[in-house]
Amino acid sequence: MKNLSQNLIAEKNKMSSDAPWLILIVIVLNNDEGTTFHLVRNTENITFGGNEYTAFPFELEPTKYGSKGEIPTLTLRVCNITRLIQPYLEDLDGGVGSTVTLTVVNANLLAEDYSELEMMFDVLASSSSAVWVEFILGAPSLLRRRMPLYRYLALHCRWKFKSEECKYGEGSGEIETSCNRTLERCRELNNTSNYGGFIGMKSGGIKIV
Repeated sequence: MKNLSQNLIAEKNKMSSDAPWLILIVIVLNNDEGTTFHLVRNTENITFGGNEYTAFPFELEPTKYGSKGEIPTLTLRVCNITRLIQPYLEDLDGGVGSTVTLTVVNANLLAEDYSELEMMFDVLASSSSAVWVEFILGAPSLLRRRMPLYRYLALHCRWKFKSEECKYGEGSGEIETSCNRTLERCRELNNTSNYGGFIGMKSGGIKIV
């Protein structure tokens, strides 16, 4: 079950609306520069999450499931008439191992939290023609994920500054704009009740749990 904001739920449940739901894709190539393309299937560019997404033709084909235990795949076709991506793929042997992130957003509610409508895939294969660059996408490798999710450190907070877990500034009008996430800084900001480190652990040592 998706945990969407109330605004998104209300928009989703409308019988009709003038605000389209848009599909965004972020293609991050596996070259040294991490070349990134932000594209939106739309008639005009949009800005989302601090990035400009270029209006660009692309298609998504439904996920394919096999009966022999194969990894489910999704086909993404990106217009190749302008040769925007093909030169990179030729240099990267098809770009296998690159990543593609898909996000569905509402054009009138771009400031909402869309983390529940975001999906990440690995590029398993690619091909091109005069019209399309075709990516075969699969589930990302578990080997790329941090295990365990958090590092357990005594004097370093694991929360992002001003995040929901950090809570700094909620309802207090605080104006500090930076934090190095140390215990000392947290004390300066009078926010140790939300400190995300593990003070009980001996500093300078390593514990495996």
